[in-house]
Amino acid sequence: MTRFRKPGLGERFTQLGYLLKHTVTIVGRDRDIATPVIRTILLSVVLVTLFFAMITAYVIEANGTGTLLLLAWLIVGVYHFFYFNRQELALSWLVFETAAGRDRSFAEASRHAGKLGAQIRTLALLDMAAAWIAWRRNNSGKNGLLTNLVLGAMTEGWDLVNHFLLPAFAVDGVGFRDGMGKLRATRENVPETLVGVFGIDVIGRVVATIVAPLYTLLVLLGVTLGVWASGMMPVAFEAGRLGDVLPPEAFGYLPVSADSVFNWLPLFVCIFIGKLASSVFKRVVTAVKVIYFTLFYARILHVEELAPEIRDELESFLTFGSEDDTGTQSAAPT
Repeated sequence: MTRFRKPGLGERFTQLGYLLKHTVTIVGRDRDIATPVIRTILLSVVLVTLFFAMITAYVIEANGTGTLLLLAWLIVGVYHFFYFNRQELALSWLVFETAAGRDRSFAEASRHAGKLGAQIRTLALLDMAAAWIAWRRNNSGKNGLLTNLVLGAMTEGWDLVNHFLLPAFAVDGVGFRDGMGKLRATRENVPETLVGVFGIDVIGRVVATIVAPLYTLLVLLGVTLGVWASGMMPVAFEAGRLGDVLPPEAFGYLPVSADSVFNWLPLFVCIFIGKLASSVFKRVVTAVKVIYFTLFYARILHVEELAPEIRDELESFLTFGSEDDTGTQSAAPT
């Protein structure tokens, strides 16, 4: 058995940059590869917009509209697990077909994914469970250190298994049990040049790290506008005088008075923009991971089907541009 060192955050940023650069090259071979990615982005935008529209409706006391938006958000929230997996299976199949030198359309990929209903349902239900575990880990103050570690390991473990199962389902059309067998076969047949990258949570957590500075800037902008432009904002979004929530001594350091009114509409809009940006970026990163693991799967279990010109590039792509992985990954016997 092999034990793998998880790359640090700096290494993951390097990996992401390399993968984004070379993913563009792969998409350039068949523009249809971009279609399922764009579709998941659009649904993400719809989901985020419904949530913020719902909050707005309740604030302005359009309660009937707010309830309808809440129901729509819940329905789309459940549906997106199934939709995303269908699009990711279509993406995985398109990538494999492109790597095999075959020109396929998105319509063909969509029809192929439509035949994998059982696999889509399995992935969607497991994604829901993983989302609940992640929520439980992040929002329960009663969790102990050990519980958080276990929940975190389960979330990251499923993310890795999920991205290896996608090509097994999409390329070979197997069920969940046989898909897990394909995962074991992949592990047992990893070439020496790739042994250091198998089992690594590729570019994990980079989305949160990248968008954190964006959120910080947007929150600062929203708070500033919420104070200085409060008189131009709808009264329904007013939160009251700053003097009612801040101690008197604080105003000796702030360029505002205790009578200044804070309106949280600008902050709300800024958070909405930040959430849109992070959701779009998350879908792009997920697509990069689907492409990476599909090519990894193809390299190990279907190398004979790959087009000759792809084989020459694949090793470098899968090892993040280095034939010697010791610079970014390492493996040691356990």
